[in-house]
Amino acid sequence: MLRDPRPPTLAPALPPTGQSWRALTPVVPRTGLWWPVLACFALAAVSLLEPSAPTYDPWAWIIWGREVMHLDLDTVSGPSWKPLPVMLTAPFSLLGNDAAPALWLVVARAGSLGALVVTYRLGARLAGVAAGLLAGLLLLASPWLVRNALLGNSEGLLILFVVWSVERHVAGREGQAFALGIAAGMLRPEVWPFLGLYALWLLWQDRGRLAWLAGGLALIPLLWLLPELWGSGDLWRASERANTPNPNSAAFADRPAVAVLGNWALLLTPPAWIGLAAGLVLGLRAGARRVGPAGGIALLAVAWLVLVAVMTEAGYSGNQRYLLAPTALLYVVGAAGLVRLAGVLMRDGPGRIAAAALAVLAIAGSVIWAADRMPFMLRDVRFQARVAQNLDVAIDDAGGRAALVRCGRPFTNRYLVQLVAWKLRLHGEQVLLQPEGRAVMLRARHALGARAEPPEDSLASAPSRRLAAKTSHWRIETACGG
Repeated sequence: MLRDPRPPTLAPALPPTGQSWRALTPVVPRTGLWWPVLACFALAAVSLLEPSAPTYDPWAWIIWGREVMHLDLDTVSGPSWKPLPVMLTAPFSLLGNDAAPALWLVVARAGSLGALVVTYRLGARLAGVAAGLLAGLLLLASPWLVRNALLGNSEGLLILFVVWSVERHVAGREGQAFALGIAAGMLRPEVWPFLGLYALWLLWQDRGRLAWLAGGLALIPLLWLLPELWGSGDLWRASERANTPNPNSAAFADRPAVAVLGNWALLLTPPAWIGLAAGLVLGLRAGARRVGPAGGIALLAVAWLVLVAVMTEAGYSGNQRYLLAPTALLYVVGAAGLVRLAGVLMRDGPGRIAAAALAVLAIAGSVIWAADRMPFMLRDVRFQARVAQNLDVAIDDAGGRAALVRCGRPFTNRYLVQLVAWKLRLHGEQVLLQPEGRAVMLRARHALGARAEPPEDSLASAPSRRLAAKTSHWRIETACGG
């Protein structure tokens, strides 16, 4: 297993002179709980001062939260159901149409910030404070973490629960690790097989755990399947939706598994690759008879990547987002590998210069990697937020929500369906992708570099076609008939 039975202060590589390099020595991190939680939520709340709006999947969870509270759940269209987000967006919906999206964004962004904290904790347990800080830097410098956090996706929360679960196991807190694994299992189905194996191991260790292990595992099918039965009449709707990937999915590649692994290779930064290679070489040189915590974490991450690749071969979408949690785990292992390599180099005078150079290159490489990719990503996120905010203006200019709904069925850009459904207070399935009879077209670009959709001439043949509103981001046309 991943846990290291040795006391943290006895793990590797101090210089043979006996000099104490405490930053390179595994430690029990003392971050506490409440101060990091409060800091993460405070920073997440402050981030709303920038233009902010959720993206496609989060808008669906926010809609479903509102529908749950009105006992009118409709999951026929939209992304796959996820229990954990809706458990939060349901009570948020009681606070109003403006508060619910903002509160979800705060939670999602706080989760991403919390992921940095637990990544530090796990890195420090493996190879000292330096490894913890470097692991956090590698994660922070990844544009995909920042992008998903700003758009309100659940990947930051997933990384938080997965890495924290592993950290709790390494610390010997199996009950806490299992509970955090349940939370992760409410966000991604790839967690389920690993959680099931972990439950079997815990049961093998102590048969007295059967009741709470079974109860925890039972929550997963209940909260994933029964709401789908309520909202769509189909227990397996979420699985069928995941098996209907978008056109740009890796599932349509000639070799889907190879495409998934190729996409994953682009996620890791160069310093992380170097650290993974260093950790592997040092582990082989040590000739250890057992797989230590770092090796166990690496195997867990690789198994997760293989699982996603196999699922993509079976027709599931294989989105790059599904690979982020194992990538975060490999960042921790890579940071530990870099720090252990530095520990080896520091055994003599010239080696200390090489170790210092390695540290500078690792930090500079992460910063350069982020600086090359972040600016466009931040502009794109800001653009998407303004598209969402400008829709309110367009709807008002067109006569208001009631007038548009009375006119006909709305249709819009496929990536903006959930946003339009939220703003017009409709079910997701009530917003179409093309006109049917009396219709209202809401046309916009969903992202920088994308073209505006639906096509501008979608209502060209409608005799009652009328331009109802045109704003900086939206064009609304109506064909009400009569």
